[in-house]
Parts: sequence; structure tokens; C-alpha cells
Amino acid sequence: MRASLALQRQLVAALSADANLSARGLQLFDGPPADARPPYLTVGSDSVSDWGFKGGEGRVHRFSVTLWDGRENLAGAKEILGEVEAAVMAMPRTFAGVRLINLRLMRAQVKRSAKSWTQGTIEFRALSVIEQQGD
Repeated sequence: MRASLALQRQLVAALSADANLSARGLQLFDGPPADARPPYLTVGSDSVSDWGFKGGEGRVHRFSVTLWDGRENLAGAKEILGEVEAAVMAMPRTFAGVRLINLRLMRAQVKRSAKSWTQGTIEFRALSVIEQQGD
């Protein structure tokens, strides 16, 4: 889970530091808080599986970021998700003993929720190599 935690911290740092997202006043949460008011972003589900190889240790990460927005149009949510995608794809590829060797968008979805909010989710897949101590 070391690589997963390192990736999550890098993701939060990248989203928090993005000028376009900051200008929108979007708050960022690690899971949806009960009393949050839209618009806000949550670092969503994350799954990690082994991707070991001869002579090394690696992981396959699938992670998501979700936008909750009170506006009724879907276009605004798609614009914000585009900014999220750009921030994620611009993340450094090496951090905290982890090296990303592949990072790609898997899918994105925008829909209206039961609370009449717009919900947009963008999902990514990354392959990481865990750098050995002393390397």
C-alpha cells in the first residue's frame, strides 16, 4: 500500500496546486463529507493490484476523482473534469520511492444525481514501479 498512499498524496498535491481548479474555489476532500456544499472534488475509489516482474516490484493502480456540482448543466462539469485530467496528467512521474511508468485516462462520466446535483467522475489507470531502498 506504500505506492498507493504515495500516489494519493501526489494526486492531492497536484489537484491542490492547480491554478485553474483553485480559481474555481473548489474544495478537495478525501471522501465526501456529510455537510459539504457543491462544488467540490473528492479523491475517490482506489484499487491496487500486484504487477510484479523479474527483479522488481510494481503495482497497477485504478483511481478516480469525483466532482459534485450544484449547477444543472453538464458542460460546466465536463470543463472542470478536463482541468482535473490536465492536472493529473501533469503530475511528476517520480515521487516518494515510486516511479509511474504509465498513466492514462480510463473513462469519465457526467450525470445528474438524485439530489439534482451534477456528478462527474474521472477514472485513471497507472502502472508504478517501487524503487528499491538504496537505489
